[in-house]
Amino acid sequence: MTSQPDAPRAATVATWWPWLALPAVAASLVTLALSFDLTGERGPYVTGESWFLVPASIGFTIVAAGIWSTRPHPRGIVRLGALYTVAGLASAVALPAYGWSHEHLAGTTGMAWLSNWVWALGPPLLMGLGILLYPDGNLPGRRWRPAAVLGVVGITGLVLSGAFTPGPLDNLPSVDNPVGFGPKGLWHGIAGASFPVLMLATVIGVASLVTRFVRAPRDGDVRGQIGGFVLAAVLLVIAAVLPSGAGTSATLLAVTAGTALPATVGYAVLHQRLIDQRDEVVGLRRRVSSLSVSRRELVSEREDERAILRRELHDGLGPSLAAIGLGLRQLENAHDRAAVHALADEVQRAVGEVRRISAGLGPAVLDELGFDTALRESLATLDRFGPVVRADIGPLAQVSRATEVAVLRIVMEAATNAVRHADATTVDVCVRQEDGISLRVVDDGRGVADDARPGVGSTAMRARAEELGGRLSVTSNGHGTTVEAWLPAESR
Repeated sequence: MTSQPDAPRAATVATWWPWLALPAVAASLVTLALSFDLTGERGPYVTGESWFLVPASIGFTIVAAGIWSTRPHPRGIVRLGALYTVAGLASAVALPAYGWSHEHLAGTTGMAWLSNWVWALGPPLLMGLGILLYPDGNLPGRRWRPAAVLGVVGITGLVLSGAFTPGPLDNLPSVDNPVGFGPKGLWHGIAGASFPVLMLATVIGVASLVTRFVRAPRDGDVRGQIGGFVLAAVLLVIAAVLPSGAGTSATLLAVTAGTALPATVGYAVLHQRLIDQRDEVVGLRRRVSSLSVSRRELVSEREDERAILRRELHDGLGPSLAAIGLGLRQLENAHDRAAVHALADEVQRAVGEVRRISAGLGPAVLDELGFDTALRESLATLDRFGPVVRADIGPLAQVSRATEVAVLRIVMEAATNAVRHADATTVDVCVRQEDGISLRVVDDGRGVADDARPGVGSTAMRARAEELGGRLSVTSNGHGTTVEAWLPAESR
């Protein structure tokens, strides 16, 4: 009992910890970049607005880890998870790659080339697409799709021009691009056009935020989420436009914005999404509980109807048919004996059929003797087959007829199987009512083969338990079989 409260916490840790590799990688890369700042010969390299990348890379990878850990199904949330993963890791890679390329280390050319374009998958990705998709991963409407296309075009242009423009690299002019190709003027044109396209997509993204803000309910959280996001973005813009001499001010603003943006996004995307999921789970549990109650009520009503029908057949139609048979017998001497006798036999067969149907609709012994006595006498009929049947049966207080029928049928099926098919010498039956009704039938027979398929009886026992919201298990160790079942004790 004491371990149950820890189960949700364990499940949360189990889903979170593999994805924590994302922020761990980002933090390691940021640490490497800062070490270049402190020990490098030509540093510092992280200055002014570039400090935005330090908290942003770690923050957005944490948000991404949180998204992936929830195993999201909505496409919008999956889209945001991919965007924040790429943006966070690209921002983290850009910092040490730039510092590495300016030091006397192996791989300088490769690091310079990497830092020349990977930065475009960081803040530009957040500007060109992140604003449009905030906070649910979906565009506000179809008419905003051209803006998303502009963002993709702008980001793609920056990445490709940074990666393939021939000649000296922009961030390290002493090194030529090792994979550059094509006309240099064409690539410069693509790079020059990509910036205004990206900025246009950013402006349209801001307009989409305004639209979301206006459409959002006044009493909801969306307006607060959008306001916090815009405030963080404004701090970043201010840091970016400050003159180069304002080092401390730009650094503080960049760090603040780099911290505030992922924090705002994390609250909007993760916190609200998880609340929605909890609401969905609660609603689902309520529907399952309601369905289970309805199912048990239907089963109980069915058993009650069967009992009524059985009594009608037995007490009404049965005597009538029997009387007809007796009357026909009396007519044997006055009419054609053979015809009358055949008709009387037919009526007797009809009476037998009524009794068979009546017995199938519900065990009559329950009405006549009550549950305890009915089960004991039913078990006593198995003694003639040889094994000793021991019964420990407690009373069932105020349970539905459907439950009584299910317990009787399950116990008798399990005990009959043990007596007739398992070569058992003893069969122990125990029925108790506590928080529910538990029953146990144990025999010392030859058990059930590992490759044996469940028979009709075993399937019927399990179905009877499950249709009432209970459970049943059959275990065998080769030296006997144990049938255990639990049923909820539904009141009449």
